[in-house]
Amino acid sequence: MTTFIDTLLGNAAVLTIAVILSILIIFASAKRLIRLLLLLVAVAVLYATWLTWRGDNVGDMVDKAKQTAKDAGQKGKSAVKTLDRLMQTDEERKP
Repeated sequence: MTTFIDTLLGNAAVLTIAVILSILIIFASAKRLIRLLLLLVAVAVLYATWLTWRGDNVGDMVDKAKQTAKDAGQKGKSAVKTLDRLMQTDEERKP
């Protein structure tokens, strides 16, 4: 690994190519992320439209989704605490 880093730092042309490739990879990932975000927004708009057409109140559905997300977050926190407790050694468990 150190020889790779020394090669990059020792040769400006190789470093330039590595930086350009890194920038291209970052922009390609960002482009995919933006597409995914736009897709999720489009699905959300279609879902809200469908709920409205069906006669449901979109605000109620948003409140239910918020509550579900909060509950899932609480369950996740408790699971992480349990895992932390399981990963502790006997010395760490003693008060």
